[in-house]
Amino acid sequence: MPGPGNKRKSKASTNAKARGGTKESASEATSTHADTYSLPCLTLEEDEITRCGQLATEGYPKPERCKVHHGQYRILYKKYKEASKVVDDVKGGADLPVKEQIGRYTDWHAALEKSRWVRKYLEAIRVEKAGRHIHQKRFFLKDLEKQSKQTTEEVLQSVYNPDTFREPALPIPTKKAPALSPTTAVGDEDLIDMSLRARKEQIMMVFNLLIDFESFVEAFASGEGVPQPKTKSDMALLEKHFFIYQQFARRIIFHEPSLFMKSLARVSFKDLILSDDFSIEDLARFLKLFSEPLGFPLRWFKDAVLDALAISRHGTAANVGSVESRFPLLGGWVFNRSHTASMSNEPWWLLLKILAPPANIENRFVRLCNNFDDVIGFLSFEALGLVPSPSFCESPSHLDFDDPSLSRNHLSLSGIIVADMVASPRPARMCGPVPTPRRATKRGCMVWAEVETRGYMFGAVRNEKDGFVEAFFRELRARPDLFQVVIRSETAPGREVEVFGSGPLNNEALPAMRGRNFEAPPSPTSPFVPASTSGKWEVPRSAVDVLYGTGIQMPYGAKMHMLNGGRNDLLGYLTILSRDLKGWFFRYKTFPVTYFVILDTVPNRAQSTLARNVSWAALRARGYAEGEYTLRKYAVASDRLFEECAHERLGWMPEDMKWEMTMMEDQVNARGFV
Repeated sequence: MPGPGNKRKSKASTNAKARGGTKESASEATSTHADTYSLPCLTLEEDEITRCGQLATEGYPKPERCKVHHGQYRILYKKYKEASKVVDDVKGGADLPVKEQIGRYTDWHAALEKSRWVRKYLEAIRVEKAGRHIHQKRFFLKDLEKQSKQTTEEVLQSVYNPDTFREPALPIPTKKAPALSPTTAVGDEDLIDMSLRARKEQIMMVFNLLIDFESFVEAFASGEGVPQPKTKSDMALLEKHFFIYQQFARRIIFHEPSLFMKSLARVSFKDLILSDDFSIEDLARFLKLFSEPLGFPLRWFKDAVLDALAISRHGTAANVGSVESRFPLLGGWVFNRSHTASMSNEPWWLLLKILAPPANIENRFVRLCNNFDDVIGFLSFEALGLVPSPSFCESPSHLDFDDPSLSRNHLSLSGIIVADMVASPRPARMCGPVPTPRRATKRGCMVWAEVETRGYMFGAVRNEKDGFVEAFFRELRARPDLFQVVIRSETAPGREVEVFGSGPLNNEALPAMRGRNFEAPPSPTSPFVPASTSGKWEVPRSAVDVLYGTGIQMPYGAKMHMLNGGRNDLLGYLTILSRDLKGWFFRYKTFPVTYFVILDTVPNRAQSTLARNVSWAALRARGYAEGEYTLRKYAVASDRLFEECAHERLGWMPEDMKWEMTMMEDQVNARGFV
């Protein structure tokens, strides 16, 4: 369809002049021509569905639009054609800089100039694309894609605007501006500008939660299952949430290069959003990070919590870190490095309450910890119920009191990190020697095979000299009938370790796995039990190998995953850490600790028994328990520990914020355990 250029004279006018007619006769001919084509306007309204109800009086060679829509069409066509020319002029045969080229820029002014060039180029593309889209949807432009000035592949190479030609699939509100009817429109409306402003309104609706506290409260209260804020404490807590999300947004904008460039010289979130530079693609970049706080931006979210608490108390976050590291950004302050102060109880509670992390991502939160006390603070709030227990705490028993997660929680509250527990329990009938099909060399004998695997616990305690740690290790050393222990301090030279247990040589620790073959006649009482046992044990995995093992060859054709808690590797924990493998608890730790491995003396037993025995030793070391273990004594001692730690961790809460705890002793009494 031709554009609204200079119109040729109508055929009626030309014929009139050829016949020597006057202007009046030509006008009469034109009027007759218009009456002949009295069709409705072909333009669609803003909903892109409803056709205009006015008569078509404008257009060439025959009227196709009403006067209002024809005026809008002329402005639209002219604007996106001018933008198309700007695209051609700005580019001038040059290509968009890719990331590798941008990384080689060394001159700040040259980089800014290149940034302005790309920004102007992309803004012209945005105007042209919006104009062609409106032209196609409402005025029926053909072959839209063929007329595009930019290929998707080229745009994807640009670090500035990777999604120019693709509409991001984002949960953006779809509220539209009221459509202009022919009675309100006059024909001089800029449809491209209206379209781009509608997009801005959508962006503003998304960011309004970060700008207006009342909107934030309204959105929070409208959530399903969320209690309405009633007290001053509730509103104060919501205000902290509001500040947290604001600071989190500032951190994202500060660290995201494109957003940071566009935030320069902007004084607020609203100022940034309403600027011509901020586009729907920038919103996509922002939301990608903002909607995944448990991923890469987790450290920024933790820093935002500390910033928000400072704002709620002092009105500013400017004094949280060093003056040299702070920068003004969008009406607030951010720091170019993470906070190094220890996390107190309120920040941990806010962080975990807001994020509600799932199980098995504890290592991500260890990355937030600057010292041993931070890790214990995180694990303590996990024990208080803010984080689900990891999968290695699953118990094969159906009794709640045998749940290893209870024992691990009590160890966390005592100040002991338990990073993993492994066991391969077997029924009693499958323990001990078993007959094999191999032929014996002695008459009347059978060849028997015996394999022992011990469950173990891997964790850490404070590396500095500490009275509780010394008392805890004394408790373990006093019970070789229960514990085989390996201790490794990160500040000790080389691979120096301390080992103790019930082994035959110098109280060494029994191995994590050992096996033997021997010949013996069957017992007179059962053909499946040897009359006696003998033979030398072979040790494919010692207690020290649990820390430093590099892999083993399984004895007697045994399968690895059957003897190692379902796992397919037998690397030592510190070997894994030295290889920087993903997912392990201590991978991101930045401070020294003392590692330990505690093995169960009794082989082939579930980890719940070992966990309960270690937890009892910790309660004794803390002074909460004494004597031999019983379930009732354990319940009383653990309730004392839990209550004291809960008061310590939650003591900052206002009086109208209530918390409750379930007493283990009450559950034991209710079930009639002695």
